[in-house]
Amino acid sequence: MVRLGHIAFFGIGLLNAVFVFTADHLGLTSGLELPGYLLILGAATMPAVCYLSAFRDGFRHLFFVPAGAVTAAIVAILWRVVGA
Repeated sequence: MVRLGHIAFFGIGLLNAVFVFTADHLGLTSGLELPGYLLILGAATMPAVCYLSAFRDGFRHLFFVPAGAVTAAIVAILWRVVGA
């Protein structure tokens, strides 16, 4: 779980950077605040939940927070891009 937390730290951060560059390339300047905040939430909570669940089993029940945030962000991005 510690290794997954390390990979999640860099992976979701990379996903956030790709989101910014893609939005800039497509010229999307409005309507992407919510996905940005959700990706930040996912980037902050996924490594934390991975690290915490490595030491205490009860924390594994919190994985719905980062997974839901990143999933909702991706859906919101696709909704905005397809709708544009």
